[in-house]
Amino acid sequence: MPAVSALFALAFVSTEAPIQIKSGEDLIRAMHAKYSATWYRKLTFVQRVIRPGRPEEEWWEAALIPGRLRIDVAPVDSGQSFVYRGDSSYIFSNGKLTQSAADRNILLILGFDVYGQPPAKTIELLKAEDYDLTRVREATWEGRPAYVVGTDNRQFWVDKDRLLFLRVLEPGPQGASIDIRFNKYVKLEGGWIAPEVVFLRNGTEFMREVYRDWKVNPAVNEDLFAVPPWKRAVWIPKQ
Repeated sequence: MPAVSALFALAFVSTEAPIQIKSGEDLIRAMHAKYSATWYRKLTFVQRVIRPGRPEEEWWEAALIPGRLRIDVAPVDSGQSFVYRGDSSYIFSNGKLTQSAADRNILLILGFDVYGQPPAKTIELLKAEDYDLTRVREATWEGRPAYVVGTDNRQFWVDKDRLLFLRVLEPGPQGASIDIRFNKYVKLEGGWIAPEVVFLRNGTEFMREVYRDWKVNPAVNEDLFAVPPWKRAVWIPKQ
């Protein structure tokens, strides 16, 4: 019986060696390996946008991972929308395309796409955004161990155990330091979501996003991110 028990126990021991994190590239590969088989690909949620001295806004957001994000500003039939497609962004006002530009969404890349696209693609995008992936160190964030990748003024933080994106620091306009934090993670169908995102400029909060009604939503498809023309987001209920 002892021999049988030993064999039974060995059946649950992984033969795969843990990934050694010696660079940012190693970390991106580890993040992808941990969740790529289970992470959701279609997501919707509603968020409050809170900014000091300004009226609160409501945004309805949909993501198709990787590389797609659409934001519809309430009232959603007003035609005020923002669309991210890969390395480009598009702004609609009153249903008309008013602006387009080369523009990557670093929060989409590190918070979502990293789990749903090949690691080589994420690494390519981060290098294009001037993140130094050769530099990695360990630190503590909110009482938990974390990895920090990059330089003093351009870096991202990842929870060491859960391999979830925590924080990004980037230079902002006029020499400002921008600090964006993903907070209060909860599990969501094979992945996670951070229902609070806090934005700071030189250490002072200038925006906070608070999510509600998040769900994996099969109504999200490629047509939602077509530009132009603007079309009403079919997943949003009539108001």
